[in-house]
Amino acid sequence: MRIRHIITFSVLLILEIIIGKWATGFIRGYVGDILVIPTIYFLLRAVIFAKDSIFAVYILPFICYFLGWMAEVLQAMDITGILGIEKDSLPGILLGGSYDLRDGLAYLAGLYLIGILLMFIRDKSAENKDKSEGWYPLRVFIHWTWGYLQTIAGFFLYLAYIRYPHRYYHGVVRTAWDKNSGLSMGMFIFTPYETAEDEGRQEYCDKVAVHEFGHTFQALLLGPLYPFIIGIPSLSWGNIPYFQKMRNEKNIPYTWLFCEKWASFWGEKALKEKAIWD
Repeated sequence: MRIRHIITFSVLLILEIIIGKWATGFIRGYVGDILVIPTIYFLLRAVIFAKDSIFAVYILPFICYFLGWMAEVLQAMDITGILGIEKDSLPGILLGGSYDLRDGLAYLAGLYLIGILLMFIRDKSAENKDKSEGWYPLRVFIHWTWGYLQTIAGFFLYLAYIRYPHRYYHGVVRTAWDKNSGLSMGMFIFTPYETAEDEGRQEYCDKVAVHEFGHTFQALLLGPLYPFIIGIPSLSWGNIPYFQKMRNEKNIPYTWLFCEKWASFWGEKALKEKAIWD
């Protein structure tokens, strides 16, 4: 496993040196910043964290991402000038040449690039039978950046229900809580308690989980717009008494609302399992 990290790091480092020495314009200004984040990450994986783990796969990339921002602060301080480091030297290339807030977007792209590269070099013997597992790191990175608003809210709700049963569910965290309905907030979904003795109840909870999983794809797509396009309409449709009465009197299914129908459709397409439609 370590050899894959060494090879990946070596290729990225060579590209960084080539860009630092000879590239100009957009390539030097931004592509180099994109590559520096995975370069640091795979160096650490090659030297220290060779084995796949929750820390190495999910937490270490964010540490490298914030190291990029730290380098940006050092650039603002002109640290290379203070230390007398040549900008064309390897330390100068890694630190970067000049301060630019737009580099933050490059660092974000670098974080996503780590997720893409992990799809190809992670230890396949450690994977389960879920063929989509290779995408999990990238999806987590997107949830915690582009989809930060709903994911951080979901995290605090997860903490509020920390004593309830939790488990990993196709790359998200699923909590079984004491409510008869589901909720999806970023990479955290909440579904009703399951009862092994009651097959009907178990089937209902599983369908709710598929539906809520569909909402996680909406969160990945819409990012900061998710609370307004999906979250508020969904909560209003499900909890305001006027809409509850209207659904009961006119026999309107819960998934009649566009965002709920969309969630069940995407959940079924992704998991090949039945979602709720009533």
